[in-house]
This record gives sequence, structure tokens and C-alpha cells, in this order.
Amino acid sequence: MPTRHLLPAQAHRIGSGFRAEGWREPLALLDPFIMVDHFRMSEAVFAPHPHAGFSAVTYLFDDSATGLIGRDSLGGEHEIAPGGLHWTLAGRGLMHDEFPMQSGREAHGLQIFVNLPAPQKLCEPAVMHLAAGQMPRRQGAGWRAVQVFGGDAPLALPWPAALAIVDLEAGASYQPELADGEQGFAIVIHGSAQASGLALGAGQALAGPALIQAGEASRLACFSGRPLREPLVRHGPFAMSDEGQVVAALQRFQAGGMGRLCSRSNP
Repeated sequence: MPTRHLLPAQAHRIGSGFRAEGWREPLALLDPFIMVDHFRMSEAVFAPHPHAGFSAVTYLFDDSATGLIGRDSLGGEHEIAPGGLHWTLAGRGLMHDEFPMQSGREAHGLQIFVNLPAPQKLCEPAVMHLAAGQMPRRQGAGWRAVQVFGGDAPLALPWPAALAIVDLEAGASYQPELADGEQGFAIVIHGSAQASGLALGAGQALAGPALIQAGEASRLACFSGRPLREPLVRHGPFAMSDEGQVVAALQRFQAGGMGRLCSRSNP
């Protein structure tokens, strides 16, 4: 029988404007994901910063009270509306930042770091978007799902990975889909559920295939993907294949090779 694991969450805050529950370990069970944060942000708390070696992905839930503005050193300034997806393929490196469209109102979403396979670590950076209306929807007995990315969502990804947001009625069951060779995990965003005899409350995550039954009206974020199982060296905002690539990324950043992004004059 496949093994199922509860994944520990780490809570963190930045001032009064950002709070999140995050999942970063064990990496072997998250792979190809490096990190997932379930966040709430009401102020601009992140200065312009670099990323390299992975994709930084933002999804805003449809209940978000405001959208986000995402800027990048490719020259883009993009509005991420509630229900929308913003995918920043950092590759060899770029600068970016994000902040609420309306300061004081709460943006509610997921910040997801998706690893890149070794041959793509130094690809040219790019940015992709999906609006809520572009995401496929499906439903079953007592549940409704939005396919945010992966599956039949119209976004060309650098590596097989998927996210579905699933809303369940009390007592309804849902089995996250896993293709051959994939693994996955599910996070309870709100509500409560049971799976394989394990009780799951809001903010808890379960790795491994399982039939999940909602104890009350609940929302799940269901992640899946093909694990890379490659060496990964993380240093701050860089996720590379070895120490040499990390040093080279630091040098590119310090020399301005990831572009420039000025701090906002009116935060």
C-alpha cells in the first residue's frame, strides 16, 4: 500500500502586512515543487529581489479582497486578479516584486516555487499568465475543481506539474489524480477532512495518493508532478544544480546580469 505522510507547516510573518503557512520539507515528497506558501498579504513587504534556477508562481484565490501587481526586470508590470495565475520562469535570473493593488486590503493566495530540470536552469527568463476564465473546470458528486495549471490548462510548462483547487461539500469525497510516475500532496485551505484514517484540519497537508472526504464544506489545493530527483543546491533566492552554478548566479546578480528593478517611489 502506498505510504502517506502528514507534511509539517511552518508559520511566518513579515511585519503586519504578510503572514503565511509554508511547506518546504521533506523535499523528496514535494519534488518537483521546492516550496508552497499559503499567504495573506495586505501591504508591500517585498523589495525588488532576484530569482534564478526555478519558476516562482503566484495563484490568487477567488476570495482575495484585492489583486496583486507583479513587476519584473523584463519590463513587465502585470495585474494578477483574484482567481488568476502569474508564472515567472526565472531561468538564468531576473528581478521581480509583487504587492497588493490596494494597500490595506488582503490578497489571499499561494506562492509556489517549482524546480527546473538541470538542462533548463540557465534558460532565458519568461513570464506567463492565466486569467480565472481560462482555467478548465470540472465537477463530480459534491465537488467542483479548477485546474490552475497542468492537466488540460492552456499553459506550456517546462516540466510536468499541476495544481487543482477543489471545493467539497460536507461529506463529499475526492481522489486527487496522479499520472504514472507522478507524486502529489494536498493542502486543506479551509474546512476539515479525513484521509486514510488521518484527520486533516485547515493548514494541514498530506502527501501520497488518498481518497479525501470532507467533514464540512472544505477547499483543497491539490499538487502533483513528476519528481526530478536531481541534486539541488539552494542559496537564498537561487536554486541551482551545484555550488558552482550558485556562485555564478550570485556573480550575475551582483554585476547586473539579472536586470534592474527600482523600488517603488510610492509604496
